[in-house]
Amino acid sequence: MNLPTIGHSFEVFDSIDSTNMYAMQCIREGMAVHGAVYFAHEQTQGRGQWGKKWWSEPGENIQMTMVLQPLQLAPSQYFRLSAAIAAGVHDFLHHHAEGGWNIKWPNDLYWGDRKAGGILIENVVQQNQWRWAIAGVGINVNSTQFDPLLPNPTSLSLVAGRRFNAELLGRSLCVFVNKRWQQLMQPGGWPEILADYNRVLFGAGSLQKLRRQNSAAHYRIMGVDEQGQLLAGENGEYHFQHGEVEWLLGD
Repeated sequence: MNLPTIGHSFEVFDSIDSTNMYAMQCIREGMAVHGAVYFAHEQTQGRGQWGKKWWSEPGENIQMTMVLQPLQLAPSQYFRLSAAIAAGVHDFLHHHAEGGWNIKWPNDLYWGDRKAGGILIENVVQQNQWRWAIAGVGINVNSTQFDPLLPNPTSLSLVAGRRFNAELLGRSLCVFVNKRWQQLMQPGGWPEILADYNRVLFGAGSLQKLRRQNSAAHYRIMGVDEQGQLLAGENGEYHFQHGEVEWLLGD
């Protein structure tokens, strides 16, 4: 299936409650188109993983949502799309400031031990067919001061040592994500994406402290499998689902 390029439609809002909420509204009203992107200079109700609020200074950072139609994928293959988008965002960051970037499982973007961005994907599944995915991406671009409650933030500007035009970067990001989308849709593309994802996996080969239920322990991070499970332990004997463990960085 030939679908439009991601970013073929790039709508910019000075201020909006949430680009993900707006994209979902477009789907409900039958106005959604694959590859449409909604970019906001300001979000008043931006969201991150687990319902956390994503706040950003107006005009300084990337806050955008991509509308995707993953009809070739089964709902059980959710992680394939998640990994492809994370790999695309990693490619983008590495392009604009080489070196030091990693993907912290499942889809946060880190430079060293500091978080620069994250991805929130919401899905519409009907009659066991994956109809739509809306991928919200938030990246700290020009921020230099952060909420003191955030434990370990950084920004592209701090890494690169210069300021950027956030809107132009948003358009650039579409190019990198679209390349990974095209790769995912090709035969043999998924194993290459997974290999690239594991190559830049945060903490790979090292001991990291994870909390599971009420118990915390150090585990050696071995990689992520095709189903999106985090493999840990000296022989990868532990398989963790998304949401099953919490990273305890710096402990």
